[in-house]
Amino acid sequence: MITDSVDSAATIMVLSVIVEVLTNGVKSIFPFLKGNSSRIIAAVIGITICFYTNIGIFSRLEIGIRYDLIDYIITGIIISRGSNAVHDVISVFNKKNSEIL
Repeated sequence: MITDSVDSAATIMVLSVIVEVLTNGVKSIFPFLKGNSSRIIAAVIGITICFYTNIGIFSRLEIGIRYDLIDYIITGIIISRGSNAVHDVISVFNKKNSEIL
């Protein structure tokens, strides 16, 4: 269980970095994209990555969810928000680990 949580946290962090890099790449190609546009781009990239890799936070935390697409959308938005959201997610994993121990 602990290893699964660590792996999940690492996966979320790696995806967050990938989304950040890809978003910066899109912004460098299209420099007129600023403000909310870059947030939308990051969210779309994050959701797309989660959808095509079948990675969702609820499934990682073993929380049942009826529609995987909702899991991918939520996870994509979390990873698109960058380090603050990743920190919050890691806190959830750490809390779950402490409950198990």
